[in-house]
Amino acid sequence: MVNLAQDSSAAAAELEGFASLPADTFAAGPPTGEGIDANGRTGPFPGPPVQGFSGVQFAPGGDGSAYWFLSDNGFGSKANSADYLLRLYQVDPSFAGSEGGDRTVDIQGFVQLSDPDGLIPFDIEQGDAAERNLTGADFDIESFAIDANGEIWIGEEFGPYVLHFDAEGKLLEAPIPTPNITSFNTLDGQAPIVIGHRGASGELPEHTLEAYQLAMEQGADFVEPDLVTTSDGVLIARHEPILDDTTNVAEVFGENRMSTKNLDGVELTAYFAEDFTLEEIKQLRAVQSRDFRDPAFDGQFEIPTFKEVIELVQQFEADTGKQVGIYPETKHPTFFDLQGLSLEEPLIETLKETGFTDPSRIFIQSFEFQNLIELQSMLDAEGLGDLPLVQLYGNTLPGAPVDAGFSAPFDIRYNVAEGKDLAAIYGQDFLDAVETELSESTVYSDLDDADFLALISDKYAEGAGPWKNNFVLREALETPVDGNGDGVAEITTQLTGEIGSFVDDAHAAGLQVHPYTLRNEERFLTLNADGTPQTPEQEFVQLTQIGVDGFFTDFPGTGADVVAQLDAALVYSPDHPDVLAGDVESNLRRSRGYEGMAFSPDRMTLYPMLEGTVLGDPESSVRIYEFDVASSAFEGLVGLYQMEAPSHAIGDFTPINATEFLVIERDGGQGDEAEFKQVFKVNLSALDEDGFVQKEAVVDLLNIADPNDLNGDGQTTFDFPFVTIEDVLVLDEDTILVANDNNYPFSIGRDRNGEIIDNNEIIQLKLDQPLALDPRLGVAGLDQFVATGQTIVGTIGNDTLAGDRLGDQITGGLGNDVITGSVGDDLLLGDFGDSDTANGGGNDAIFAGGGADEVVGGDGDDMLYGNAGMDQILGGDGDDLLSGGLGDDLLDGGSGSDRIYGNAGRDMLVGGDGDDLLVGGKSMDTLFGGDGSDIFAVETGRAADVIMDFSGEDSIALIGSLTFGQLSITARGHDVLISAGNDELARVMNANVTDFTEATFVSGIIV
Repeated sequence: MVNLAQDSSAAAAELEGFASLPADTFAAGPPTGEGIDANGRTGPFPGPPVQGFSGVQFAPGGDGSAYWFLSDNGFGSKANSADYLLRLYQVDPSFAGSEGGDRTVDIQGFVQLSDPDGLIPFDIEQGDAAERNLTGADFDIESFAIDANGEIWIGEEFGPYVLHFDAEGKLLEAPIPTPNITSFNTLDGQAPIVIGHRGASGELPEHTLEAYQLAMEQGADFVEPDLVTTSDGVLIARHEPILDDTTNVAEVFGENRMSTKNLDGVELTAYFAEDFTLEEIKQLRAVQSRDFRDPAFDGQFEIPTFKEVIELVQQFEADTGKQVGIYPETKHPTFFDLQGLSLEEPLIETLKETGFTDPSRIFIQSFEFQNLIELQSMLDAEGLGDLPLVQLYGNTLPGAPVDAGFSAPFDIRYNVAEGKDLAAIYGQDFLDAVETELSESTVYSDLDDADFLALISDKYAEGAGPWKNNFVLREALETPVDGNGDGVAEITTQLTGEIGSFVDDAHAAGLQVHPYTLRNEERFLTLNADGTPQTPEQEFVQLTQIGVDGFFTDFPGTGADVVAQLDAALVYSPDHPDVLAGDVESNLRRSRGYEGMAFSPDRMTLYPMLEGTVLGDPESSVRIYEFDVASSAFEGLVGLYQMEAPSHAIGDFTPINATEFLVIERDGGQGDEAEFKQVFKVNLSALDEDGFVQKEAVVDLLNIADPNDLNGDGQTTFDFPFVTIEDVLVLDEDTILVANDNNYPFSIGRDRNGEIIDNNEIIQLKLDQPLALDPRLGVAGLDQFVATGQTIVGTIGNDTLAGDRLGDQITGGLGNDVITGSVGDDLLLGDFGDSDTANGGGNDAIFAGGGADEVVGGDGDDMLYGNAGMDQILGGDGDDLLSGGLGDDLLDGGSGSDRIYGNAGRDMLVGGDGDDLLVGGKSMDTLFGGDGSDIFAVETGRAADVIMDFSGEDSIALIGSLTFGQLSITARGHDVLISAGNDELARVMNANVTDFTEATFVSGIIV
């Protein structure tokens, strides 16, 4: 991989502004931090600490001097943050330097994140509370953006999810999971197959029905029976014709059944399978062939026939619905031909007899070239010519021993030695393609170059099965290494970092590549090129990255788990609910989700950026996704960001213009151990051939000039030596804002003595070179708004927006707005700031937003929503619907028959003229019906409302299952108290008990 214009040498920046929020700063809220005890701070604290700043944007309604900071999950994990409320804090730093301030930070308020509508599909910490406020046990929020409508989009790490909130912090839709956008380098682009080598032979005796069954249960796509034959011509599953090491043959039959034979040029005395009938073979039981594996199942399992293996696979499909393939190997076919017991005919006959002839579920493999050439002809004659054949390769490394059987194709050496007609056996094209003329010294490395692989692909093969060491190169260690810490050093090799061309050459020839054999035990593992022990899982991942199409493994469960992680539909962190439930495996290292989330200048596209590497991606790379705000959906990957070291992490991600962005990259050190804290500029439109974005260092946060000693430490240099630096924002073309996450009360980075915990420091930095800032961004961009046709969108500044005589959609943005509709039917959205919204006639929908708003409906039948804040909502003429929202509101329906809802807060509801419905809400509200026949709604489970002007023409609606028979109506001084059991429902002022009869109460009213 070669990255475009990689530059990690940052220019010097100058400190232009400095402010600091003391670590021990607490907001309004419940006691927080139960169980926390660090650096002299012991929880629970008096309120939520204002800490963990992990994302920053300009604050609504400001001129660029105040900011919203996202506070992360609290104290670092799900387990210790269950009482930490998730919030965005609005802060106004008094910067020394740029503002001539006193370095203090004013906390102006916060937005509490919540899910009152129950959109989250899993349990949350405060799930039983009405508000369903979100906590650090639910999500780890690390980045955010505000879209053109003022809605909040948050990137979090436990999913990782993208979360969508309105301006008041109410979740608007279910958490949006992260798609795992994968591309495999296999021949067909699909995930590699997992082949159970001799079954699950790492756990059970090899080549037994039980080992094959376990392999299939563990997720193997294929199971591999090696085939030898009995004396009566029945194929059985054994790795070799020699039975000595894999069965109890010596116990069942005496030494007189042993014989001496030449097996592929080596004279051996042993028990040979072809000397026994099937009936005799069935008297044997399998044993573990490797003495370092568990022998507990020795003597329990029969030796299966090839037909029985196929029938087992067919039964597994019938039982589970999952199709598994078979991958038979013809073992020593020349040897068996010399015994007068050919393997090819019974192989084909068994496939036909069992009906197992689907070419997508079979591979037939052999180390001998003649066998596969002949098999192709025989299969063609049987109408089975499309069954795929795989040419196996032994040792092809330079210097492989010429005399070793693992290096040599026996059939070729035998046929040369016997003076056979090689052209008749292999074809002249075969002889012409070999690198070195066939001889009694021919080795596999003479038969594996790109041209020869193309030849066998054209002639008979659909795949090649190399020894993994042939192309994943390694070298011997002088001293073995103990990789797993058990005190036994068994690793004897280390990867060189070089990858041979075999896989690429085979793919170019149209051949699949299925290397062998992956095993979990340390003695079969190696060191990575950097000297760290390679885990079994890492070996599967490495081979997948190289592009193999499948792998033989003694531990198919391990292989299947890794492939499932690589091919998962979603990215899963270890804290994802499905991972915690045991349903899936994590494919993201730690909970390193969306640490950064940039956006396009028009705020219609988000760029969520992961902090960690997804399994299967290049080492130290992180993904940058593209997310469409309008459709609330991911649209793919923009590219990859390459970190400078595997131990680094991302801090934040913010836009400069449509293609250029700033990224904080940092190491995990703090104080004197901090070595790398930099801000990079990346270009999403400039990707290298491997999909990595161009990056260029902009600021070294450990080397900042401070000629005016703005932080007051008596020095003219400044650094930012914090372990987590997670906030960056472009202020103008020459200036950026940066802030740390102080990890209260754990981190100590500023105090070199290691005693004083970190504050939240907020700094402004003057850059050495200007940025190409889009005019819609930075402080200057706060004054802009978009007005297109009948849709009018304000900005995050203070706007005055007016519609025309047509129907308008007006969005105020985040500032303090004055919004006027007009005569048409209008939709007015005030958003977060203090809004003054009024229509001029027509049937209007007005959403005032999060501030203290005045909402005037005017003429027409209007729908008026105050939402958060202390609102005044005036319906005017017409039959209106008024909803107060979260604050303490005044709602006046005016004339007309209105429906008025107080919702949360202690509200005053005034019906005015007309027949009105008044529904108080959760808190104690004051209700004035006014003229007309009004209905006052009462309900159990909420505070009692005060009804001020009940008259004989009015009614009281019983909501839910409440009935008149449940009521208690009693005098309370000059008033009447209406109750249901111990639940007070309403207090009616200046009334008599006799005024209330069953006819006074109505049911069935839909509120």
